[in-house]
Amino acid sequence: MQAFMNVYVPGWLIFIGGILLISAVNGATVQAMVNHAGRSNTQIWYMKPGIFVHELLHAAVARLFGLQVTNFSLRADPLQGSAAHVSLRYDRHNPLAQLGLFLSSSAPVWGISIVLLVLGRWALFPAGNQVWQVLAASSSLSEKWVMMRGMVAINWQWLAIFLVVTLILTPGVALSHRDLQNMWQSAPVAFLGTMVIFYLFLTFWPAGFAWWTSLNLNLLLLDLMVLGFSLVIWFV
Repeated sequence: MQAFMNVYVPGWLIFIGGILLISAVNGATVQAMVNHAGRSNTQIWYMKPGIFVHELLHAAVARLFGLQVTNFSLRADPLQGSAAHVSLRYDRHNPLAQLGLFLSSSAPVWGISIVLLVLGRWALFPAGNQVWQVLAASSSLSEKWVMMRGMVAINWQWLAIFLVVTLILTPGVALSHRDLQNMWQSAPVAFLGTMVIFYLFLTFWPAGFAWWTSLNLNLLLLDLMVLGFSLVIWFV
């Protein structure tokens, strides 16, 4: 029970909390851009690549878990409250399908975040091996942050690419109301499934307790980085 409350639950909250916060900030950014342009996001040309990537991630992750994609459209769907939509068909009683629905629904946030983190690593941390050493270190969050700040060395070419891609993909990060509904609908199965993996993990590798704790800490650090990127774009 101690491992569950001290390691598993915090990790789950970090993942879910990161998704909701990053989605909310990027949603506010999109709304500000729409208000400024005076048109819907589907009518603004520079938002269309991000919207396409958003829907593509939904569809790709869904197919990876065996869900059937019955419709892929970049047209707005007022009923679902989304700029575009992907329709899925799956067995609601299949746990793997429910896990796939959870990951597919949240894929625009964590998928685009991974892309931005990779590009950010090339732009700000050219010595990539040092970044991995920081993530692997058994240090506190504040110590990791201080170490990474001391390693920043800007590669201007990659920084330009990073900024352009960030601006392009920002409209695709925010989750629609329907995305959030699907995510919450499938969250209990995802929670139970990963809990089983967690206890199997600790049963066959007791030393993995420290590894999972470090994973939670690194996930929190990466969440804060992406949230920082999102806040900068929002304020700009």
